[in-house]
Amino acid sequence: MCPPLHFGVLYEINPWMRSEVTVDPDRALVEWEGLVATLRTAGAEVVVMDPHPDVPDLVFTANAGLVNGGQFVPSNFRHPERQPETPINAAWFGDQGWRVDRLPDELDHEGAGDALPFAPEGGRSAGLRCRSPAGSPG
Repeated sequence: MCPPLHFGVLYEINPWMRSEVTVDPDRALVEWEGLVATLRTAGAEVVVMDPHPDVPDLVFTANAGLVNGGQFVPSNFRHPERQPETPINAAWFGDQGWRVDRLPDELDHEGAGDALPFAPEGGRSAGLRCRSPAGSPG
């Protein structure tokens, strides 16, 4: 996890982002600390990475990439605003002893948001559904 010390809505790259929204940094930190405490109380190990002032969305660590055993595959963000996160995430995982395998530069992939398994409504089989426009069906 990454504390929201530099979090803000500084640009608009999806329908849920509105740059006129003002983030209350004190409230964001209190909520983040509450989430960390809840996860730890539930028995989870929470590992924290340092925030960086130039990447406000680093707090969305599920977007960092994919983990598989001791392997980390960092995201290739489509939007230039998020692309500086990739080397930060790759370096952090590498420093923690993970093997870092990068995707080809031409492949857009935004971490868990593009690779979470799901079961279609009424269906039993799991599959993958992409949220990145390049990988989205239809």
